[in-house]
Amino acid sequence: MIRSFIASSLSMLATLAIAYGFDRWIAYQQRIARRDFTMVTAYTWVIIAGLVTFLVWLALGWFSLVKSRRILAISIIYVAVGLLAFLWYPLALVFPFFWAVHLFHLWTIPSNLQYSGLFVAVLGVLTLLSPKQKPT
Repeated sequence: MIRSFIASSLSMLATLAIAYGFDRWIAYQQRIARRDFTMVTAYTWVIIAGLVTFLVWLALGWFSLVKSRRILAISIIYVAVGLLAFLWYPLALVFPFFWAVHLFHLWTIPSNLQYSGLFVAVLGVLTLLSPKQKPT
């Protein structure tokens, strides 16, 4: 049970980290594309990031719903962390201490991190609603 808890937590954090990394990479590529007037490469990276994020979501969904056991604590953590990741940028606009630290994020709304956070939150709700598996 503890192994499933750790693996589920790490897979969720890896999904959010990959999405955040793609957000930063796309912002960097867009800065370069504006400087060099080559927006095709920036749009290509947006498409690649979307496809890879989708594959990561499929892997996380398969792992969470099929492979790991239904653990109430993991489901609640998925919902809480997912909603925090989804609402991070709006919170950055409302609270000044978030806003001052994350001023450079403003051009990336909506982002892969927000979509991944929403996916993780929905996955947590699905895990909460799924029937409890019998131990084999």
